[in-house]
Amino acid sequence: MTASTQLSRAESLAAGLPKLLLAAERLAFVAAPGLHGRRRAGTGESFWQFRDWRDGDDARRIDWRRSGAGARIYLREREWEAQAGFAIHLADSAGMSFQSSYNLPPKRERAWLLLLALASLLLRAGERVALAGVTPPLSGHSALSSIAHALVTGGSVTTDERARRIEFGDFLRPDPRFAATPGGAVMQILDPAECDFPYTGRILFKGFGAEPPVEAASADDWRAAYLRRLAAQRDAVVRAALRAGQTPLFHRTDHAPAAALSALFQALRKA
Repeated sequence: MTASTQLSRAESLAAGLPKLLLAAERLAFVAAPGLHGRRRAGTGESFWQFRDWRDGDDARRIDWRRSGAGARIYLREREWEAQAGFAIHLADSAGMSFQSSYNLPPKRERAWLLLLALASLLLRAGERVALAGVTPPLSGHSALSSIAHALVTGGSVTTDERARRIEFGDFLRPDPRFAATPGGAVMQILDPAECDFPYTGRILFKGFGAEPPVEAASADDWRAAYLRRLAAQRDAVVRAALRAGQTPLFHRTDHAPAAALSALFQALRKA
């Protein structure tokens, strides 16, 4: 991809960000209506609640003013704040621009929508979210907009290796590998034509970038072998995700994104 092509693509994506952000937030509310932050005791700075003192508790955490009002000893608990949080990554490639019909979104557009909607859900749940390798962990109201702009502008930061990683992509290259971050997820996104191979007759399959086109004299004769190869590739993605301690998930761009987002978010909450 030339520098001018990259610039043109970046400008086009940036122009569509407000609409994409709105769609992502709407999708997040559809997938998890009424979501509240997941408050947990830990080492943060924000007060959460009082609780009774127990044997083994650090005496420095006793709230003497609250305890002095009665006969019980109370500790102050602080809300959990993890520096690691979640790191979301889009495994982008030229093939992610594929769409078999103008009625369907390109795979990249669907990946962006799911990525931002997931970030919205995680942020609403009180988590810290990073765009892997691009932004530091972010939280708060403005974090989603920062993540969206970072998708276009890029960046370079070191991702906390403890962060639970979520991978989006088509993962069609042989021998897929994912970072070993237990508790994360892998979302493979494919176009329905890639899943079903609906082609018949003489077809010229064009490649991406410098890839040469391939002509099939009779595409019908390719279907069985193609579907076997695709099944093997999907199995490889599942095995690689499980080896990395991540939940493997799958989505077609002709299916509703809300179901995929809900399954992804629930998998992360259960991990």
